[in-house]
Amino acid sequence: MLKATIALADLAIAPRWSDGAIRFGPSRIAPFEHPALESVLVRTDGQWFAAVRERRADAAEATILDVDAAEFERRHRECLLWPLDYVMIEAAPAGCRLKVRAGVFGSLPVYARATDERLELSWDAADLTAAPTALDFEIASHRLALHTMYSARQLCVGIVLLTERATLSAEPGKASHQYPSPARDADLAPPREADALLADFGACLGIVLDARPVAAERSALELSGGMDSATVACGLAGRHGALASLGILLDGDTRTPQLRRRQAIVEQLGLRDRTVEIADFLPSLDLGPLPGRRLGFHQEYYLEACAALWDIARAQGCDRLYTGLGGDELFPDYAHELSGEGGTEALERERERAHRAEVAALLTPRAREAARTAYCFSAPAGPVPTTALAAQACRAPDIARRGLWPVNPLSDPRLVHFCHRLPTAQRRQRTLMRRYLQKRLGEDTFPAGYRKETFEEVFPALIARQAAALATQLRECALADLGLIDPRGVERLLEAVASTRARTPTAVLVSFLWLERFARQLA
Repeated sequence: MLKATIALADLAIAPRWSDGAIRFGPSRIAPFEHPALESVLVRTDGQWFAAVRERRADAAEATILDVDAAEFERRHRECLLWPLDYVMIEAAPAGCRLKVRAGVFGSLPVYARATDERLELSWDAADLTAAPTALDFEIASHRLALHTMYSARQLCVGIVLLTERATLSAEPGKASHQYPSPARDADLAPPREADALLADFGACLGIVLDARPVAAERSALELSGGMDSATVACGLAGRHGALASLGILLDGDTRTPQLRRRQAIVEQLGLRDRTVEIADFLPSLDLGPLPGRRLGFHQEYYLEACAALWDIARAQGCDRLYTGLGGDELFPDYAHELSGEGGTEALERERERAHRAEVAALLTPRAREAARTAYCFSAPAGPVPTTALAAQACRAPDIARRGLWPVNPLSDPRLVHFCHRLPTAQRRQRTLMRRYLQKRLGEDTFPAGYRKETFEEVFPALIARQAAALATQLRECALADLGLIDPRGVERLLEAVASTRARTPTAVLVSFLWLERFARQLA
């Protein structure tokens, strides 16, 4: 939500607004300029704070306030309790100390790099990797093993992610990152009639959608043809009428049902629909540096197709992008509810064994041992599931570069809390969401067991076609030079994907290819 370059000694200088940034001496804090955001600078004797935050539906414009101590405390507390996302920087000129705080949503998270005398912040991790830096061996090992992590520690030594609700403190010669207390586990709500729960779900979604100002003519919606994006589409269309919808059309067996569902949704809701073909924007397997920019710590694997959609949205004059991200986490199955489902558990165990075998063949003994360690550095559970936060960190910077602000209603803590407390019968197989959609789109749009759209067929076929070119590129391997992977394991993995196109080896290989490209960038 902001970028900043701060010499800690400059905190002794009074801050001022100038040319869209807060400046104090040579140091500056530059908010991400966007209509969805507002900025505030509050000053009093001996301290000040600045915040960049999502604009509420009833928000005021950006302000500069000089206040007394009591009003300063009130404004500070208001920022800490802000109901949408924010990043706040607090400064105490005495001692040249500051704190950076993050909100709960993780919409466009901030990365930090601290030295004895300086602090750099950016929502684009690539800004911080331009300086010489080293790959974190342990984090890289876990990433190659496909372990999902949401953590302050990142792929490069010395660069941290300001995780949700976390605090980064800095003063000359010292810096620390502090996680918040874990969120409480949701207790199941008392049983209620299914129709009452359905009404409450719609009302809760409405509260989430109404929290931010919405201009339909400047809002676009990602519409895959799945239940998550369809739910967001129904909620928005019911309040704001026709919006622009955007979708990636897939090939293979899922194409026909995807086309049918998307067409039904578009016609029922009156959306202004645009699409791109995945075949026209296939992922790049070139391991060389990306022209014009550096990689961050995460990347959407299907960035080429997604970027084509986002460029369409921007060309249409849109500045907000609504997504269905977070829907996968809304309806969890709890451990005690899975007892007795031996077939499902056996299948998951078999997949896990296959996954571990592929990883073991790829990694060196040292990397395998690192990947087996329990990573004690993960952020605690929060109001938003960590997998949703990780997915947002993956996509948000590329969305923001196009002048769009990502809005993920299904990741909102209020909706998460409501859905996680639902009775088992309403959570299993997304029963409540399916009923919500059937009421608005008709019984046939999302029947039980419907054929879901999936990108799973894209990479196996692409890698099989380009296997020879990949093998040539991998004659030199940065991750092998770092002692992370066995070159013979890479050869075997590439051969396995090219010949079998199986799901598990493909996932391991794609993760390796992305990290190899990142490592070459650091070399």
